[in-house]
Amino acid sequence: MKKVILILFIQLNLLNCLIAQDTNRKESINSIFSKMEKEGVDTKKPLLYGYFFFDIDKTKLEKLKDALLKEKYNLVRLELADKVEYILHVEKIEIHSRNSLLARENQLDKLSKKFKIETYDGWDVGNIDDSKPLVSNENFEITLAAKTSDQVLKIAMDFYTNKNYDKAIIAFQKCINLNYKIDTCYYKQGISYLELGQPKVGIEKLEEVLKINPKYFKACYNIAVTCYDIQDDQKSIEYYKKAGIINPNDDRVYYGLAASQFVLGQFKEAESNCEIALKLNPNNIDASTLLNRIKNK
Repeated sequence: MKKVILILFIQLNLLNCLIAQDTNRKESINSIFSKMEKEGVDTKKPLLYGYFFFDIDKTKLEKLKDALLKEKYNLVRLELADKVEYILHVEKIEIHSRNSLLARENQLDKLSKKFKIETYDGWDVGNIDDSKPLVSNENFEITLAAKTSDQVLKIAMDFYTNKNYDKAIIAFQKCINLNYKIDTCYYKQGISYLELGQPKVGIEKLEEVLKINPKYFKACYNIAVTCYDIQDDQKSIEYYKKAGIINPNDDRVYYGLAASQFVLGQFKEAESNCEIALKLNPNNIDASTLLNRIKNK
């Protein structure tokens, strides 16, 4: 009786693992397909799908490779991926829906188990012409052109949230061109440029925000921070002071102002602003550290 219970327990655990694996694959496929469709990829057309397998035994991967070649897959590589494992990468031009790709994944996973492969590691997708990107800006802009202002902003915000800043910039620009929530769009666009390491353009976009809404605190504050980072300390001071007028109760503003003043040798002013920052927030460690540094000079 105990053996029967143990077998049933093992079978139940295995079933739960398979259900969890299937759910994870569905979520991954849905996420990637949704992203591609937002970017203008026609997922109903043939695309180049790649599949990956790993094992420490190259011989087993060789046998799997031969089986896959018979199924019209093309070999990309079979080589040592690191000091221990080998990688088998095959690809095939296919048309997939979300459901058919899930079925393909389950099929390949089952096949890898048949050949006792350690890991089936999933898939990727690309343009049939591997010299071209899967997603072109032109196709993305065509996709946006068919959307309403609300839809374009939602797409822009999705890309922004997921840190796909290149696409976010394009979508925010479309909203700006439509004259839709342009202060928000310029702000998010500016931050996107900063995240991409383009401070000059980022500052320009944030300055556009302030032309529309001079009391946009975050735009003012981020210009000040960025100017400090690129060592334009005088401009940093200018924008920290403007930010302080908009929000006089933010301790970060006074610390930032003090830091820029300290770099320029304005120690008395820096000390005063550190004290203001600490009065607003006694736990501002940066302001406390800088104040001690000033006093110990």
